[in-house]
Amino acid sequence: MKKAMITILILALLGGGGYGAYYYFYLGGSAATERVSSSSEDAVYVEKVSVITGYGSGTGVVDRYSGEVEAQATLEIKLDSNRTVDECYVEVGDVVEEGQALFSYETQEEEDQIAQNEIDIEKQQMEIQSYEAQITSYEKLIATYKDEDDILEANLQIQSFQNSIRSLEYEIQSLQVENESLQETIDGAVVTADMGGIVQKISDTEDDSDSYYSSSDSSVYITILAEGDYRIKGTINELNYYDIYEGIAVIVYSRVDASQTWTGEITDISTEQDEKDSDSYYYYSSSSSDTSTYSFYIDLDSSEGLLLGQHVYIEVDSGQSEEKTGMWLEEFYIIQEGDSAYVWLANTSNLIEKHEITLGEYDEELAEYEVLDGLEVDDYIAFPYDGISEGDPVIYSDIAVVSEVDDSADLDDEEEYYDADADEEEVDPDVYYDVDEGIYYSIEEDDDVFYEEDDDEEYEDSFAVIEEEE
Repeated sequence: MKKAMITILILALLGGGGYGAYYYFYLGGSAATERVSSSSEDAVYVEKVSVITGYGSGTGVVDRYSGEVEAQATLEIKLDSNRTVDECYVEVGDVVEEGQALFSYETQEEEDQIAQNEIDIEKQQMEIQSYEAQITSYEKLIATYKDEDDILEANLQIQSFQNSIRSLEYEIQSLQVENESLQETIDGAVVTADMGGIVQKISDTEDDSDSYYSSSDSSVYITILAEGDYRIKGTINELNYYDIYEGIAVIVYSRVDASQTWTGEITDISTEQDEKDSDSYYYYSSSSSDTSTYSFYIDLDSSEGLLLGQHVYIEVDSGQSEEKTGMWLEEFYIIQEGDSAYVWLANTSNLIEKHEITLGEYDEELAEYEVLDGLEVDDYIAFPYDGISEGDPVIYSDIAVVSEVDDSADLDDEEEYYDADADEEEVDPDVYYDVDEGIYYSIEEDDDVFYEEDDDEEYEDSFAVIEEEE
């Protein structure tokens, strides 16, 4: 008996606005007998209308990014590297007010230095007094001298005393300036909060890596988060960087409950590459593990229901949250000639044809037309790129290419086989996987009957293994 099997051809579905990658493995059923993908290099790629339009699902294919809830403002109090903390007056979780004392530095060293400087100033003042007394004595002697040499020598001695006094006065002035600076340091030993908020972190300065909000700057001692409304910090891949801009409206989705949403707009986009991409999720987007990521920030219309540190999804608001009845198709799929409108449709002969449709209203914001007639959700259409001609074969986005294998192939053999046409991944001829059901099926003694490995329920003639009699 000559046998054939289905090799799954993995196709990247450029959905909706051309974003992303969509993978789907098709394993037979009634549709396989009606539609067959061509293996021709000239075949036209077609997508299912229900996937393109999001008909019945509420949304189409949308670029989605990861985000995280953070405080609108963060105050980081850094330590003076030359000082030591004496006492901390707050704990993590405390709510503090602007101007409230947070901690104090040790000041004993500064106090001791001021005391020593005062002693030195007092000594120097006494020396000045001594020089002044000697100057007075020499001035009296000069009045009694007759010899010019004695007068000159006395004057030189007076000048020496005066120079010493000026030097001491300078030293006294320097010490007084130093004491003023030391006193300022003492007076500023108590550090206060420049804004009110919640104490999020107090570093032990030896290891602050456990903190969620730990800063790369080890000098940060206390972190305070502003109370009130939150903002969202999002992450975007370099391949999508120019898909967003400041002022664009966005929708924020809860990861655990898709019905929970918030709205806002992007207020800032970072031009600096993120140091660590710890939680980047890109849905229906062309992200890559070897590309750079950047941060952007969202101001919310309301942050009610959000938790600090909560992880969320972010989508650009293209009106997808608004429910619209009927089928709406993006205009770039539509060819308009005069009063008529057409799409490139895959017909029942698996060939492309120019197919007329009837249009209704036009949504300028989303650039979509309502399709009133001529198109069904189960139809397949192609993007109207240059080079499409009527009668071209098609490749369906979710239907496998059927190709024959070598006659000598034995399904019972343990060796692995390749599809000669697709030349893709290895195929295990004994095991088949139903993606919809999430169950493996395998061939038993009767090739026409398949058994579900979980409960041995029989399925006859219902899976994508094609047999041809010799």
